[in-house]
Amino acid sequence: MNNPRRYDAVIVGGGIAGLTAASYLSKYGYMSIVLEQQDIMGGLINSFDYQGFHFDGGIRSIESSGVLIPMIRDLGLDLDFRRSPVTLGIEDQVIALSTPADITAYEALLVSIFPENREDIRLIIRKIKRILRYMNVLYGIDNPMMVDLKANPSYVLKTLFPWFFKFVPTLYHIERLSVPVESYLRKYTSNQALMDMIAQHFFKDTPAFFALGYFSIYFDYHYPQGGTGQLPRAMVEYISHHGGLLKTGTKITSINLDDKVVSDSSGEQYPYHKLIWAADLKSMYRMIELDHLNQPKVKQKVVSTLGQLKNKRGAESVLTVYALVDLEPRYFKDRSSGHFFYTPQSVGLGQIKLPKTDTLELFVPHLKTFLALNTFEISIPVLRDERLAPDHKTGLIISILIDHETVLHIEKMGYYTSFKSCVQNLVIDILSTSIYPGLKDHVIDMFCATPLTIEKRTGSTDGAIIGWSYANKPIPVAHRMSRITRSVQTGLPDVLMAGQWSFSPAGVPISVITGKLAADATKKHLKKIKRSSAI
Repeated sequence: MNNPRRYDAVIVGGGIAGLTAASYLSKYGYMSIVLEQQDIMGGLINSFDYQGFHFDGGIRSIESSGVLIPMIRDLGLDLDFRRSPVTLGIEDQVIALSTPADITAYEALLVSIFPENREDIRLIIRKIKRILRYMNVLYGIDNPMMVDLKANPSYVLKTLFPWFFKFVPTLYHIERLSVPVESYLRKYTSNQALMDMIAQHFFKDTPAFFALGYFSIYFDYHYPQGGTGQLPRAMVEYISHHGGLLKTGTKITSINLDDKVVSDSSGEQYPYHKLIWAADLKSMYRMIELDHLNQPKVKQKVVSTLGQLKNKRGAESVLTVYALVDLEPRYFKDRSSGHFFYTPQSVGLGQIKLPKTDTLELFVPHLKTFLALNTFEISIPVLRDERLAPDHKTGLIISILIDHETVLHIEKMGYYTSFKSCVQNLVIDILSTSIYPGLKDHVIDMFCATPLTIEKRTGSTDGAIIGWSYANKPIPVAHRMSRITRSVQTGLPDVLMAGQWSFSPAGVPISVITGKLAADATKKHLKKIKRSSAI
Protein backbone atom coordinates (compact mmCIF):
# COMPACT_ATOMS: atom_id res chain seq x y z
CA MET A 1 0.00 0.00 0.00
CA ASN A 2 1.57 3.27 -1.20
CA ASN A 3 -0.13 5.45 1.39
CA PRO A 4 -0.55 3.85 4.87
CA ARG A 5 -2.44 6.80 6.38
CA ARG A 6 -6.10 6.07 6.97
CA TYR A 7 -8.00 9.28 6.47
CA ASP A 8 -11.00 10.11 8.59
CA ALA A 9 -12.77 10.70 5.28
CA VAL A 10 -11.83 10.34 1.65
CA ILE A 11 -14.03 12.59 -0.47
CA VAL A 12 -14.25 11.82 -4.18
CA GLY A 13 -15.36 14.85 -6.19
CA GLY A 14 -14.24 18.43 -5.71
CA GLY A 15 -17.50 20.10 -6.66
CA ILE A 16 -19.56 22.13 -4.22
CA ALA A 17 -20.84 19.03 -2.36
CA GLY A 18 -17.37 17.57 -1.85
CA LEU A 19 -15.93 20.93 -0.81
CA THR A 20 -18.81 21.45 1.64
CA ALA A 21 -18.21 18.05 3.23
CA ALA A 22 -14.46 18.75 3.48
CA SER A 23 -15.03 22.26 4.87
CA TYR A 24 -17.20 21.02 7.71
CA LEU A 25 -14.97 18.06 8.49
CA SER A 26 -12.06 20.49 8.67
CA LYS A 27 -14.12 22.71 10.96
CA TYR A 28 -14.88 19.69 13.16
CA GLY A 29 -11.17 18.87 13.39
CA TYR A 30 -11.08 15.71 11.25
CA MET A 31 -8.57 14.81 8.56
CA SER A 32 -10.08 14.52 5.10
CA ILE A 33 -8.73 14.52 1.57
CA VAL A 34 -10.66 15.68 -1.50
CA LEU A 35 -9.79 13.87 -4.73
CA GLU A 36 -10.77 15.63 -7.95
CA GLN A 37 -10.12 14.40 -11.49
CA GLN A 38 -10.01 17.88 -13.03
CA ASP A 39 -7.08 20.25 -12.69
CA ILE A 40 -9.14 22.63 -10.55
CA MET A 41 -11.71 22.27 -7.80
CA GLY A 42 -15.26 23.48 -8.22
CA GLY A 43 -16.94 21.06 -10.61
CA LEU A 44 -19.90 22.80 -12.21
CA ILE A 45 -19.07 26.03 -10.40
CA ASN A 46 -16.03 27.45 -12.12
CA SER A 47 -14.69 30.51 -13.93
CA PHE A 48 -11.93 31.01 -16.47
CA ASP A 49 -10.16 33.78 -18.40
CA TYR A 50 -9.92 33.90 -22.18
CA GLN A 51 -8.17 36.73 -24.05
CA GLY A 52 -8.78 39.08 -21.15
CA PHE A 53 -12.47 38.18 -20.80
CA HIS A 54 -13.74 36.43 -17.67
CA PHE A 55 -16.35 33.70 -18.19
CA ASP A 56 -18.26 31.36 -15.89
CA GLY A 57 -17.90 27.82 -17.14
CA GLY A 58 -20.67 26.33 -15.02
CA ILE A 59 -23.67 27.93 -13.37
CA ARG A 60 -24.28 31.61 -14.08
CA SER A 61 -25.71 32.72 -10.72
CA ILE A 62 -25.94 31.11 -7.30
CA GLU A 63 -29.09 30.99 -5.19
CA SER A 64 -28.86 30.96 -1.41
CA SER A 65 -32.25 29.36 -0.59
CA GLY A 66 -31.53 29.75 3.10
CA VAL A 67 -28.50 27.46 2.65
CA LEU A 68 -25.55 29.09 0.93
CA ILE A 69 -25.38 32.39 2.81
CA PRO A 70 -25.65 30.60 6.19
CA MET A 71 -22.78 28.32 5.09
CA ILE A 72 -20.64 31.28 3.99
CA ARG A 73 -21.35 32.99 7.32
CA ASP A 74 -20.78 29.84 9.37
CA LEU A 75 -17.42 29.12 7.76
CA GLY A 76 -16.40 32.77 7.66
CA LEU A 77 -15.55 32.62 3.97
CA ASP A 78 -13.97 35.69 2.41
CA LEU A 79 -16.49 36.26 -0.37
CA ASP A 80 -18.16 39.37 -1.77
CA PHE A 81 -21.55 37.85 -2.56
CA ARG A 82 -24.04 40.27 -4.17
CA ARG A 83 -27.59 40.13 -5.49
CA SER A 84 -27.83 39.35 -9.20
CA PRO A 85 -31.01 40.79 -10.76
CA VAL A 86 -32.79 38.74 -13.42
CA THR A 87 -34.63 39.98 -16.49
CA LEU A 88 -36.96 38.00 -18.75
CA GLY A 89 -37.80 38.85 -22.34
CA ILE A 90 -40.13 37.57 -25.04
CA GLU A 91 -39.78 39.09 -28.53
CA ASP A 92 -39.33 42.85 -28.00
CA GLN A 93 -40.59 43.02 -24.40
CA VAL A 94 -38.31 42.74 -21.37
CA ILE A 95 -39.29 42.83 -17.70
CA ALA A 96 -37.37 42.68 -14.42
CA LEU A 97 -37.86 39.80 -12.00
CA SER A 98 -36.40 41.19 -8.78
CA THR A 99 -39.24 40.92 -6.26
CA PRO A 100 -42.56 39.06 -5.91
CA ALA A 101 -44.32 42.25 -7.07
CA ASP A 102 -42.81 41.70 -10.53
CA ILE A 103 -45.12 38.72 -11.06
CA THR A 104 -47.76 41.31 -11.99
CA ALA A 105 -45.49 42.53 -14.82
CA TYR A 106 -44.97 38.92 -15.90
CA GLU A 107 -48.73 38.41 -16.09
CA ALA A 108 -49.10 41.58 -18.17
CA LEU A 109 -46.33 40.39 -20.50
CA LEU A 110 -48.08 37.06 -21.13
CA VAL A 111 -51.46 38.75 -21.63
CA SER A 112 -49.98 41.17 -24.18
CA ILE A 113 -48.73 38.21 -26.22
CA PHE A 114 -51.71 35.90 -25.67
CA PRO A 115 -54.73 38.23 -25.16
CA GLU A 116 -57.16 35.45 -26.04
CA ASN A 117 -55.85 33.48 -23.05
CA ARG A 118 -56.25 36.23 -20.46
CA GLU A 119 -58.34 34.07 -18.13
CA ASP A 120 -55.98 31.08 -18.47
CA ILE A 121 -53.05 33.33 -17.59
CA ARG A 122 -54.89 34.77 -14.59
CA LEU A 123 -55.45 31.27 -13.20
CA ILE A 124 -51.84 30.24 -13.82
CA ILE A 125 -50.47 33.37 -12.17
CA ARG A 126 -52.72 32.76 -9.18
CA LYS A 127 -51.22 29.26 -8.86
CA ILE A 128 -47.69 30.67 -9.22
CA LYS A 129 -48.34 33.15 -6.41
CA ARG A 130 -49.59 30.33 -4.19
CA ILE A 131 -46.52 28.21 -4.95
CA LEU A 132 -44.32 31.22 -4.19
CA ARG A 133 -45.87 31.35 -0.73
CA TYR A 134 -44.92 27.70 -0.28
CA MET A 135 -41.39 28.41 -1.48
CA ASN A 136 -41.13 31.35 0.89
CA VAL A 137 -41.86 28.99 3.77
CA LEU A 138 -39.44 26.41 2.44
CA TYR A 139 -36.56 28.86 1.93
CA GLY A 140 -37.64 31.80 4.07
CA ILE A 141 -35.33 31.09 7.02
CA ASP A 142 -31.79 29.84 7.46
CA ASN A 143 -32.15 26.13 6.79
CA PRO A 144 -32.03 24.28 10.14
CA MET A 145 -29.64 21.73 8.65
CA MET A 146 -27.13 24.56 8.23
CA VAL A 147 -27.45 25.85 11.81
CA ASP A 148 -25.78 24.57 14.99
CA LEU A 149 -28.98 24.25 17.00
CA LYS A 150 -27.22 23.64 20.32
CA ALA A 151 -25.25 26.85 19.94
CA ASN A 152 -28.27 28.88 18.83
CA PRO A 153 -31.12 28.38 21.32
CA SER A 154 -32.73 31.68 20.33
CA TYR A 155 -32.95 30.50 16.72
CA VAL A 156 -34.68 27.33 17.90
CA LEU A 157 -37.24 29.17 20.03
CA LYS A 158 -37.88 32.27 17.95
CA THR A 159 -37.41 31.00 14.41
CA LEU A 160 -37.43 27.22 14.09
CA PHE A 161 -40.48 26.36 16.20
CA PRO A 162 -42.83 28.91 14.56
CA TRP A 163 -41.49 27.93 11.12
CA PHE A 164 -41.98 24.22 11.74
CA PHE A 165 -45.74 24.57 12.09
CA LYS A 166 -45.85 26.25 8.68
CA PHE A 167 -43.36 23.86 7.13
CA VAL A 168 -45.27 20.61 7.74
CA PRO A 169 -48.44 21.57 5.84
CA THR A 170 -46.34 23.31 3.18
CA LEU A 171 -44.40 20.09 2.62
CA TYR A 172 -47.71 18.31 2.01
CA HIS A 173 -48.74 20.85 -0.62
CA ILE A 174 -45.33 20.79 -2.32
CA GLU A 175 -45.27 17.02 -2.61
CA ARG A 176 -48.72 17.13 -4.25
CA LEU A 177 -47.18 19.41 -6.89
CA SER A 178 -44.59 16.83 -7.96
CA VAL A 179 -46.35 16.27 -11.30
CA PRO A 180 -44.49 17.46 -14.44
CA VAL A 181 -45.02 21.16 -15.06
CA GLU A 182 -46.29 20.53 -18.62
CA SER A 183 -49.08 18.29 -17.29
CA TYR A 184 -49.92 20.77 -14.56
CA LEU A 185 -50.21 23.72 -16.95
CA ARG A 186 -52.41 21.69 -19.29
CA LYS A 187 -55.10 21.78 -16.60
CA TYR A 188 -55.37 25.55 -17.06
CA THR A 189 -54.74 26.15 -20.76
CA SER A 190 -54.76 24.32 -24.08
CA ASN A 191 -52.49 26.89 -25.74
CA GLN A 192 -49.23 25.04 -26.31
CA ALA A 193 -47.32 28.23 -27.12
CA LEU A 194 -48.38 29.79 -23.81
CA MET A 195 -47.26 26.70 -21.93
CA ASP A 196 -43.95 26.80 -23.79
CA MET A 197 -43.30 30.43 -22.88
CA ILE A 198 -43.70 29.51 -19.23
CA ALA A 199 -41.90 26.17 -19.13
CA GLN A 200 -39.67 25.46 -22.14
CA HIS A 201 -36.47 26.65 -20.46
CA PHE A 202 -36.89 24.01 -17.74
CA PHE A 203 -35.75 20.42 -17.92
CA LYS A 204 -38.14 17.79 -19.26
CA ASP A 205 -40.72 16.71 -16.65
CA THR A 206 -39.52 19.27 -14.09
CA PRO A 207 -41.94 19.08 -11.11
CA ALA A 208 -44.54 21.86 -11.14
CA PHE A 209 -43.60 23.14 -7.69
CA PHE A 210 -39.98 23.57 -8.79
CA ALA A 211 -40.64 25.14 -12.21
CA LEU A 212 -43.44 27.51 -11.18
CA GLY A 213 -41.77 28.25 -7.87
CA TYR A 214 -38.50 29.08 -9.62
CA PHE A 215 -39.43 32.75 -9.57
CA SER A 216 -38.49 32.75 -5.89
CA ILE A 217 -35.03 31.54 -6.94
CA TYR A 218 -34.74 34.34 -9.50
CA PHE A 219 -35.37 36.77 -6.64
CA ASP A 220 -32.60 35.04 -4.68
CA TYR A 221 -29.86 34.92 -7.33
CA HIS A 222 -26.43 36.09 -6.16
CA TYR A 223 -23.10 36.55 -7.91
CA PRO A 224 -19.66 36.45 -6.26
CA GLN A 225 -17.53 39.39 -7.30
CA GLY A 226 -14.79 37.98 -9.48
CA GLY A 227 -17.05 35.28 -10.92
CA THR A 228 -18.79 32.15 -9.67
CA GLY A 229 -15.42 30.39 -9.36
CA GLN A 230 -14.68 32.56 -6.33
CA LEU A 231 -16.97 30.34 -4.23
CA PRO A 232 -14.94 27.11 -4.61
CA ARG A 233 -11.74 29.15 -4.37
CA ALA A 234 -12.80 30.47 -0.95
CA MET A 235 -13.75 26.95 0.19
CA VAL A 236 -10.42 25.51 -0.97
CA GLU A 237 -8.61 28.17 1.03
CA TYR A 238 -10.71 27.38 4.09
CA ILE A 239 -10.04 23.63 3.85
CA SER A 240 -6.30 24.12 3.35
CA HIS A 241 -6.07 26.62 6.21
CA HIS A 242 -7.82 24.17 8.57
CA GLY A 243 -5.64 21.17 7.76
CA GLY A 244 -7.67 19.44 5.06
CA LEU A 245 -5.99 18.04 1.97
CA LEU A 246 -6.99 18.54 -1.66
CA LYS A 247 -5.61 16.77 -4.70
CA THR A 248 -6.50 17.56 -8.31
CA GLY A 249 -5.78 15.58 -11.46
CA THR A 250 -6.69 12.41 -9.59
CA LYS A 251 -8.97 9.90 -11.30
CA ILE A 252 -10.32 7.18 -9.03
CA THR A 253 -10.39 3.75 -10.68
CA SER A 254 -11.35 1.25 -7.95
CA ILE A 255 -12.99 0.92 -4.54
CA ASN A 256 -12.20 -1.91 -2.14
CA LEU A 257 -15.07 -2.05 0.35
CA ASP A 258 -13.49 -4.79 2.48
CA ASP A 259 -10.20 -2.95 3.07
CA LYS A 260 -11.87 0.47 2.87
CA VAL A 261 -9.45 1.79 0.26
CA VAL A 262 -9.89 3.73 -2.98
CA SER A 263 -7.20 3.70 -5.67
CA ASP A 264 -6.42 6.15 -8.44
CA SER A 265 -5.18 5.64 -12.01
CA SER A 266 -1.54 5.96 -10.95
CA GLY A 267 -1.86 3.23 -8.31
CA GLU A 268 -1.98 5.59 -5.31
CA GLN A 269 -4.19 4.26 -2.52
CA TYR A 270 -6.29 6.20 -0.03
CA PRO A 271 -7.50 4.22 3.03
CA TYR A 272 -10.55 5.70 4.75
CA HIS A 273 -12.79 5.42 7.77
CA LYS A 274 -15.60 6.97 5.71
CA LEU A 275 -15.85 7.38 1.95
CA ILE A 276 -17.98 10.33 0.78
CA TRP A 277 -18.77 9.99 -2.90
CA ALA A 278 -19.58 13.45 -4.28
CA ALA A 279 -19.25 12.52 -7.95
CA ASP A 280 -21.13 10.55 -10.62
CA LEU A 281 -23.03 7.75 -8.89
CA LYS A 282 -22.97 5.24 -11.76
CA SER A 283 -19.19 5.55 -11.79
CA MET A 284 -18.96 4.73 -8.10
CA TYR A 285 -20.83 1.45 -8.42
CA ARG A 286 -18.83 0.46 -11.51
CA MET A 287 -15.58 0.99 -9.59
CA ILE A 288 -16.43 -1.29 -6.67
CA GLU A 289 -14.23 -4.41 -6.77
CA LEU A 290 -16.81 -7.18 -6.78
CA ASP A 291 -14.30 -9.99 -7.26
CA HIS A 292 -12.62 -9.16 -3.95
CA LEU A 293 -15.79 -8.34 -2.01
CA ASN A 294 -16.24 -10.89 0.78
CA GLN A 295 -19.53 -9.56 2.13
CA PRO A 296 -22.35 -11.47 0.33
CA LYS A 297 -25.16 -9.08 1.31
CA VAL A 298 -23.13 -6.03 0.32
CA LYS A 299 -22.16 -7.69 -2.95
CA GLN A 300 -25.81 -8.41 -3.67
CA LYS A 301 -26.66 -4.78 -2.90
CA VAL A 302 -24.00 -3.50 -5.31
CA VAL A 303 -25.09 -5.83 -8.13
CA SER A 304 -28.74 -4.90 -7.59
CA THR A 305 -28.00 -1.17 -7.63
CA LEU A 306 -25.86 -1.49 -10.75
CA GLY A 307 -28.84 -3.09 -12.47
CA GLN A 308 -31.20 -0.36 -11.26
CA LEU A 309 -28.92 2.44 -12.44
CA LYS A 310 -27.94 0.92 -15.79
CA ASN A 311 -30.69 2.54 -17.85
CA LYS A 312 -31.24 5.63 -15.72
CA ARG A 313 -30.55 8.87 -17.53
CA GLY A 314 -29.11 12.18 -16.51
CA ALA A 315 -31.23 15.24 -17.17
CA GLU A 316 -30.75 17.29 -20.33
CA SER A 317 -27.53 19.22 -20.48
CA VAL A 318 -26.63 22.58 -21.99
CA LEU A 319 -25.01 23.88 -25.14
CA THR A 320 -23.18 27.16 -24.54
CA VAL A 321 -21.78 29.78 -26.90
CA TYR A 322 -19.14 32.12 -25.48
CA ALA A 323 -18.82 35.36 -27.45
CA LEU A 324 -16.20 38.12 -27.16
CA VAL A 325 -17.78 41.37 -28.35
CA ASP A 326 -16.40 44.85 -29.00
CA LEU A 327 -19.55 46.59 -27.76
CA GLU A 328 -19.74 48.69 -24.60
CA PRO A 329 -21.36 47.00 -21.57
CA ARG A 330 -23.85 49.90 -21.65
CA TYR A 331 -25.26 48.55 -24.93
CA PHE A 332 -26.35 45.39 -23.13
CA LYS A 333 -27.29 47.08 -19.85
CA ASP A 334 -29.83 49.18 -21.77
CA ARG A 335 -31.57 45.96 -22.78
CA SER A 336 -31.30 43.61 -19.82
CA SER A 337 -29.60 42.75 -16.57
CA GLY A 338 -26.51 40.56 -16.33
CA HIS A 339 -28.68 37.43 -16.15
CA PHE A 340 -31.28 37.35 -18.90
CA PHE A 341 -33.78 34.71 -20.08
CA TYR A 342 -34.76 35.60 -23.62
CA THR A 343 -37.17 34.00 -26.10
CA PRO A 344 -36.98 35.63 -29.57
CA GLN A 345 -40.34 34.26 -30.76
CA SER A 346 -43.56 33.44 -28.91
CA VAL A 347 -44.35 30.44 -31.11
CA GLY A 348 -42.81 27.99 -28.64
CA LEU A 349 -40.91 24.78 -29.18
CA GLY A 350 -44.05 22.68 -28.87
CA GLN A 351 -43.23 19.08 -29.69
CA ILE A 352 -40.13 19.94 -31.76
CA LYS A 353 -37.31 17.44 -31.32
CA LEU A 354 -33.94 17.38 -32.97
CA PRO A 355 -33.68 14.28 -35.21
CA LYS A 356 -30.65 12.08 -35.59
CA THR A 357 -29.25 12.65 -39.08
CA ASP A 358 -26.16 11.32 -40.83
CA THR A 359 -24.95 14.68 -42.14
CA LEU A 360 -24.86 18.30 -41.05
CA GLU A 361 -26.69 19.34 -44.23
CA LEU A 362 -29.71 17.23 -43.24
CA PHE A 363 -29.52 18.44 -39.64
CA VAL A 364 -29.25 22.21 -40.21
CA PRO A 365 -32.91 22.93 -41.16
CA HIS A 366 -34.10 21.29 -37.93
CA LEU A 367 -31.39 23.04 -35.92
CA LYS A 368 -32.42 26.45 -37.29
CA THR A 369 -36.01 25.95 -36.15
CA PHE A 370 -34.95 24.56 -32.79
CA LEU A 371 -32.72 27.55 -32.06
CA ALA A 372 -35.08 30.19 -33.43
CA LEU A 373 -37.91 29.07 -31.15
CA ASN A 374 -35.79 28.34 -28.07
CA THR A 375 -35.25 30.25 -24.84
CA PHE A 376 -31.72 31.52 -24.29
CA GLU A 377 -30.13 31.96 -20.90
CA ILE A 378 -27.74 34.88 -21.39
CA SER A 379 -25.16 35.74 -18.77
CA ILE A 380 -23.10 38.93 -19.00
CA PRO A 381 -20.41 38.84 -16.29
CA VAL A 382 -19.21 42.42 -16.84
CA LEU A 383 -22.67 43.77 -15.94
CA ARG A 384 -22.22 42.21 -12.51
CA ASP A 385 -18.57 43.06 -12.03
CA GLU A 386 -17.02 45.72 -14.28
CA ARG A 387 -13.57 44.08 -13.96
CA LEU A 388 -14.64 40.97 -15.90
CA ALA A 389 -14.03 42.26 -19.43
CA PRO A 390 -11.53 44.56 -21.12
CA ASP A 391 -12.47 48.24 -21.35
CA HIS A 392 -15.28 48.97 -23.82
CA LYS A 393 -15.85 45.26 -24.49
CA THR A 394 -18.32 42.62 -23.30
CA GLY A 395 -18.30 38.85 -22.88
CA LEU A 396 -21.55 36.94 -23.46
CA ILE A 397 -22.42 33.43 -22.23
CA ILE A 398 -25.42 32.12 -24.20
CA SER A 399 -26.94 28.74 -23.29
CA ILE A 400 -29.82 26.48 -24.29
CA LEU A 401 -30.94 23.08 -23.07
CA ILE A 402 -30.08 20.19 -25.36
CA ASP A 403 -30.12 16.42 -25.15
CA HIS A 404 -26.78 14.64 -24.69
CA GLU A 405 -27.83 11.75 -26.93
CA THR A 406 -28.37 14.09 -29.90
CA VAL A 407 -24.88 15.59 -29.62
CA LEU A 408 -23.32 12.16 -29.06
CA HIS A 409 -24.89 10.97 -32.33
CA ILE A 410 -23.48 14.03 -34.11
CA GLU A 411 -20.00 13.15 -32.84
CA LYS A 412 -20.37 9.54 -34.00
CA MET A 413 -21.43 10.76 -37.47
CA GLY A 414 -18.26 12.85 -37.70
CA TYR A 415 -19.63 16.40 -37.96
CA TYR A 416 -19.26 17.50 -34.33
CA THR A 417 -16.75 20.29 -35.03
CA SER A 418 -18.75 21.76 -37.92
CA PHE A 419 -21.93 21.44 -35.84
CA LYS A 420 -20.40 23.59 -33.11
CA SER A 421 -19.35 26.22 -35.62
CA CYS A 422 -22.81 26.20 -37.17
CA VAL A 423 -24.51 26.62 -33.77
CA GLN A 424 -22.30 29.58 -32.90
CA ASN A 425 -23.19 31.41 -36.11
CA LEU A 426 -26.91 30.63 -35.89
CA VAL A 427 -27.18 31.79 -32.27
CA ILE A 428 -25.42 35.08 -33.01
CA ASP A 429 -27.59 35.60 -36.12
CA ILE A 430 -30.78 35.06 -34.12
CA LEU A 431 -29.77 37.53 -31.41
CA SER A 432 -28.55 40.03 -34.04
CA THR A 433 -31.98 40.14 -35.65
CA SER A 434 -33.87 40.39 -32.36
CA ILE A 435 -32.71 41.75 -28.99
CA TYR A 436 -29.16 42.76 -30.00
CA PRO A 437 -29.37 44.41 -33.46
CA GLY A 438 -26.12 44.17 -35.40
CA LEU A 439 -24.42 41.97 -32.78
CA LYS A 440 -22.76 39.73 -35.36
CA ASP A 441 -20.77 42.66 -36.76
CA HIS A 442 -19.07 43.13 -33.38
CA VAL A 443 -18.05 39.57 -32.49
CA ILE A 444 -14.27 39.36 -32.02
CA ASP A 445 -14.17 35.64 -31.31
CA MET A 446 -16.45 32.86 -30.09
CA PHE A 447 -16.31 29.24 -29.05
CA CYS A 448 -18.75 26.57 -27.98
CA ALA A 449 -19.20 23.93 -25.24
CA THR A 450 -21.63 21.01 -25.44
CA PRO A 451 -22.90 18.22 -23.18
CA LEU A 452 -19.90 16.20 -24.36
CA THR A 453 -17.61 18.93 -23.04
CA ILE A 454 -19.24 18.70 -19.62
CA GLU A 455 -19.21 14.89 -19.66
CA LYS A 456 -15.52 14.77 -20.55
CA ARG A 457 -14.52 17.41 -18.02
CA THR A 458 -16.60 16.27 -15.04
CA GLY A 459 -17.37 12.61 -15.72
CA SER A 460 -21.07 13.40 -15.23
CA THR A 461 -23.44 10.87 -16.80
CA ASP A 462 -24.93 12.33 -20.03
CA GLY A 463 -23.18 15.62 -19.25
CA ALA A 464 -25.99 16.34 -16.79
CA ILE A 465 -25.86 19.53 -14.72
CA ILE A 466 -28.73 18.79 -12.31
CA GLY A 467 -28.27 15.06 -11.83
CA TRP A 468 -31.00 12.56 -12.65
CA SER A 469 -33.59 13.15 -15.36
CA TYR A 470 -37.07 13.75 -13.99
CA ALA A 471 -38.29 11.36 -16.68
CA ASN A 472 -36.71 8.38 -14.88
CA LYS A 473 -39.43 6.14 -13.48
CA PRO A 474 -38.70 5.78 -10.66
CA ILE A 475 -36.05 8.35 -9.85
CA PRO A 476 -33.25 6.21 -8.32
CA VAL A 477 -32.56 8.48 -5.32
CA ALA A 478 -34.53 10.37 -2.68
CA HIS A 479 -36.74 13.00 -4.32
CA ARG A 480 -39.06 14.21 -1.58
CA MET A 481 -38.03 16.90 0.88
CA SER A 482 -39.27 14.77 3.77
CA ARG A 483 -36.52 12.24 2.97
CA ILE A 484 -33.60 14.55 2.38
CA THR A 485 -31.85 13.69 5.67
CA ARG A 486 -31.61 10.08 4.45
CA SER A 487 -30.45 11.01 0.96
CA VAL A 488 -26.73 10.60 1.75
CA GLN A 489 -27.08 6.95 2.83
CA THR A 490 -26.01 4.34 0.26
CA GLY A 491 -26.65 1.15 2.23
CA LEU A 492 -22.98 0.26 1.72
CA PRO A 493 -20.68 -0.01 4.75
CA ASP A 494 -18.92 3.28 5.52
CA VAL A 495 -19.90 4.83 2.19
CA LEU A 496 -21.96 8.03 1.92
CA MET A 497 -22.95 10.06 -1.12
CA ALA A 498 -23.55 13.77 -1.68
CA GLY A 499 -24.24 16.20 -4.50
CA GLN A 500 -26.51 16.30 -7.52
CA TRP A 501 -26.73 12.50 -7.87
CA SER A 502 -27.86 11.97 -4.26
CA PHE A 503 -31.17 13.87 -4.35
CA SER A 504 -33.59 15.17 -6.98
CA PRO A 505 -34.28 17.96 -7.89
CA ALA A 506 -30.70 19.05 -7.40
CA GLY A 507 -28.86 22.37 -7.45
CA VAL A 508 -26.29 24.26 -5.43
CA PRO A 509 -28.37 24.37 -2.19
CA ILE A 510 -29.02 20.62 -2.35
CA SER A 511 -25.33 19.95 -2.98
CA VAL A 512 -24.41 22.08 0.04
CA ILE A 513 -27.03 20.40 2.26
CA THR A 514 -26.04 16.87 1.26
CA GLY A 515 -22.35 17.74 1.65
CA LYS A 516 -22.97 18.91 5.20
CA LEU A 517 -25.24 15.94 5.98
CA ALA A 518 -22.44 13.62 4.85
CA ALA A 519 -19.93 15.50 7.01
CA ASP A 520 -22.23 15.33 10.03
CA ALA A 521 -22.83 11.59 9.53
CA THR A 522 -19.07 11.08 9.28
CA LYS A 523 -18.47 13.09 12.44
CA LYS A 524 -21.02 10.96 14.30
CA HIS A 525 -19.37 7.74 13.05
CA LEU A 526 -15.87 8.90 13.98
CA LYS A 527 -16.97 9.86 17.47
CA LYS A 528 -18.37 6.36 17.90
CA ILE A 529 -15.06 4.83 16.74
CA LYS A 530 -13.16 7.00 19.22
CA ARG A 531 -15.44 5.97 22.09
CA SER A 532 -15.11 2.29 21.17
CA SER A 533 -11.32 2.45 21.00
CA ALA A 534 -11.21 4.17 24.38
CA ILE A 535 -13.05 1.32 26.11
